[in-house]
Amino acid sequence: MDKTDGNQMRNKYLYIILLSFIYSSAGASYEYGHSARSVSLSSSLVADNYNNLNSFINPASLNQSKGKIYGLSYFIMSLDRSLQTFYYSQKLAGNAGVSAAILRTSSGEFMGRDSFNNPTNELSNTEYYGLLSFGVGTKNGTGIGLSTRIHYSNLYVNENHIDKYTGNSITLDFGGIININPKWRIGFKFQNFLNPYLNWDIDRGDGLSNSYEEVYPSIISFGSMFNINQNSKLFIQQDTYDKSKFNQTKIAYEYLGFDNFDLRCGYDFNKDITLGFGYNFYINQLPIILDYAVDFGNQGEGLSHLFTWSIGLNE
Repeated sequence: MDKTDGNQMRNKYLYIILLSFIYSSAGASYEYGHSARSVSLSSSLVADNYNNLNSFINPASLNQSKGKIYGLSYFIMSLDRSLQTFYYSQKLAGNAGVSAAILRTSSGEFMGRDSFNNPTNELSNTEYYGLLSFGVGTKNGTGIGLSTRIHYSNLYVNENHIDKYTGNSITLDFGGIININPKWRIGFKFQNFLNPYLNWDIDRGDGLSNSYEEVYPSIISFGSMFNINQNSKLFIQQDTYDKSKFNQTKIAYEYLGFDNFDLRCGYDFNKDITLGFGYNFYINQLPIILDYAVDFGNQGEGLSHLFTWSIGLNE
């Protein structure tokens, strides 16, 4: 390999390393999505009416919750990745609601690489997020909400899992929704606005351990929902990250004109198009909602199929 090729290869790896610092952040797995509906609509639902699992995006929407809702998400993802969500919400008196949820993400065994693309050790990762949310508001849907999020992360290095990296944190999110009129709502959320720290404990398997602190990015989301007509919704949202020069702008459309069937599409200006659908049906008079989304992968990593099932029980 001549000097020119060597310089090109070096520049390529330096560019990859630079991108990893720009786009990666603590808690990034939480940002991928929690339900098939949210992913198919590019997670642009900060101003949405309350829907299944919506308190992940904005706890203020809980003021419109009805009865009890049980939800389960299972994402079958490329590159041996997976995501599961378990969700419960309950309507409270006085235009209020509460929800509890667990989100789990994992990546199977994969080979680590150094800055020169040489193999290092096999890695695997599992992360858990526990979410407790509360929202209260007025009869027309305007309200505020608060979420407490517990994060626990495990990173195992090498096949014998001798080296262990564990992280934990408790952070808070605050959100609000303003119902301007029946056709227009605006919403906002401040994510990681209090105690935005992930505390890591590192055990290298040699009897010695050390710790360090990683900072979550503060994320401000602001968006609108437009009821174009009784069969169509348009969502627009902007996410601003305090530790990045790149903001996320999202737009999504949901068509509700079919009986028991919804069509969805979204576009994240920094990523790609997302597609999905929702289907409502009954089993022994039990109302069930099935949501599906497909992630095409914007880095050539292959297709991922995302499913969410939910059951709503009116009181």
